[in-house]
Amino acid sequence: MEQFEFHPAATHPGRTWLEKASLGSKIEEMILNEDPTNGRRTLLQRHEPGSLDAKESLHDYIEEIFIVEGDLGDKRTGLIYEKGYYAYRKPGMVHGPFFSEKGCLMFITCTPVEEGEKV
Repeated sequence: MEQFEFHPAATHPGRTWLEKASLGSKIEEMILNEDPTNGRRTLLQRHEPGSLDAKESLHDYIEEIFIVEGDLGDKRTGLIYEKGYYAYRKPGMVHGPFFSEKGCLMFITCTPVEEGEKV
């Protein structure tokens, strides 16, 4: 991970909002920091109003999510999560697809795990 002091995130070289077509419609991400040697990442993810994930997700890293603003709905359960909600997902946990009626901004960390630590 790169070390740097406070700065406007979108002005840091290489840090811009990128459309994530693989996630679904109206979803963007901004990588705040990452370590390409191990896959650790910190990012913001923005769901525009009316967004919809393309499919369920499953990954091989720990994912932590904090909803900074807006709402995020789970298509499988029908539950709606709002500002202040937090999730901790172990590797192998199926989640989504999600949708957002109002739009949503999330702070996300992705932490790789050793092969023996995976669920």
